[in-house]
Amino acid sequence: MQQTPKTLEAFSILSEIELTRDLSEEDRGRLAAQCRLEEYSLKHRMRLTDQRPDRLFLVDGHVARLENGVIERLQAFRGLSEPIDLMGETLAPDACLVTETPCLFLRIPADVFKAVLSTGTEVSDIELDAAEGDFLAELYHLINNNQLVLPARPEVALKIQELTNDPDAGIDALTEIIQRDGTIAGALLHATNSPLFRAAKEIKTIREAVVRLGFRNTRMLAVNLALRQAFRAKNEVTRAAMQESWAESVLCSAYSYVIAEVAHRLDRERALLAGLIAGIGAVPIIQFVETRGQGQTLAQVQSLVAKLASITGVLVINYWGLGEDLVRAAEHYGDWGYQADEPDYASIAILARWAALNSEGREVPDAASVPAFAVLGLTPPAAGEPISELAGSERLLNNLKSMFNL
Repeated sequence: MQQTPKTLEAFSILSEIELTRDLSEEDRGRLAAQCRLEEYSLKHRMRLTDQRPDRLFLVDGHVARLENGVIERLQAFRGLSEPIDLMGETLAPDACLVTETPCLFLRIPADVFKAVLSTGTEVSDIELDAAEGDFLAELYHLINNNQLVLPARPEVALKIQELTNDPDAGIDALTEIIQRDGTIAGALLHATNSPLFRAAKEIKTIREAVVRLGFRNTRMLAVNLALRQAFRAKNEVTRAAMQESWAESVLCSAYSYVIAEVAHRLDRERALLAGLIAGIGAVPIIQFVETRGQGQTLAQVQSLVAKLASITGVLVINYWGLGEDLVRAAEHYGDWGYQADEPDYASIAILARWAALNSEGREVPDAASVPAFAVLGLTPPAAGEPISELAGSERLLNNLKSMFNL
């Protein structure tokens, strides 16, 4: 399609806007063809509520924006500063603006904008229905504007993980870290006094708990308790979805640890963490569904999680700063066809999920079609059979399941 000078100018402006700069050239071109460049002279007045649902950006010039009796002066300089979004997420009924110099605006039609955003992310292999496309467009908008609420960084869990690599770390260091978080400390004491670990007398201090559990068990249990705080929801549907995601994470974590142990590949503590957070992308999706308050069913939430969690999982783990090895674990979680050049935590998490689902009699792909088996040097089992190399690890696996499900 031949592009007009106006289309080319709009294309250039879209590349300067954070919300649209990461779109492919094809998608930016589609959007640019439908955009309008509007020029207004000094003292032009417009009600912003009349411009909705289109998006309006100030490209060049000075304006006074009035809303709720407050005046905000905005300036944009073509080619020198990013165009300014004049609409925002919400608008008061009195919202309006007055140009204080001749101004250039870019108008993006709402329907085209939403359609492009819904296909602009790298999810071309994901089939989305209309409602899911709308959801993804809204989610993508929040992501690109750094407005998506991500779960808080689990500082206690990360500090405990650091001890794994410190040969001089001991009980006192671990005790000090756990005591910094009252919620984790209380949960750990409760777990230590549970039937699984109960001693002859009640455990009353964190140091006693660490001695009772042992350094390794304390470390694993505390990481589990710290991360569990992220999987919270309030209403019935989202709470059920969150509980389901957490249960799968726990099971994958246990299997990841055991797979790393029996395959003698990579660090088992890091594998445990990889299994526990590979599905973390479910959390911001479920929380977003809850804040939207549009009454999705559990099946609809599960579908959204299955299709979009790899996108949000990468965001969360990058935000937490856990490293590229765990970013890949989230990115490829559920990607049965993922094939690494060498053993990695993504492959462990994939096999852990396969083993977890298989152990519950749930549908899994033919093991021979899952490259992670070969990457980790494990034998693909026949349909309905467990992974043969895990035979003999039942006690360790059951202990981990019991500990993490406290």
